[in-house]
Amino acid sequence: MLLHEIAHCRAGDKGTVATLTVVPHDDATYPLLVAVLTPQLVRTGLSRWVGGEVTRYELPRVSCLQFVCTGVHGGGVTVSTQLDTHGKSLSSRLLALELPLPAGSR
Repeated sequence: MLLHEIAHCRAGDKGTVATLTVVPHDDATYPLLVAVLTPQLVRTGLSRWVGGEVTRYELPRVSCLQFVCTGVHGGGVTVSTQLDTHGKSLSSRLLALELPLPAGSR
């Protein structure tokens, strides 16, 4: 299952730091996201664009996960000469991740 099938993402960026907030389409899906969408999975999935740490914050009262990604390649949106290093691009790439679902879920 691809992440975009069960969630959407909001993004923000400041220099080499991007924040990606993943919000499930249904609050009941939040526990599944907590179980499978780890910082390691996000770091691996975005390693082509993010070179630093990925820290996850759980926000259960609003059923979302926020990932703070450091070391965005190219210096981030404010200094890069690359065409598109915006956080919005990273959120689309994050939503394309294949999730390793536990047996019996879906």
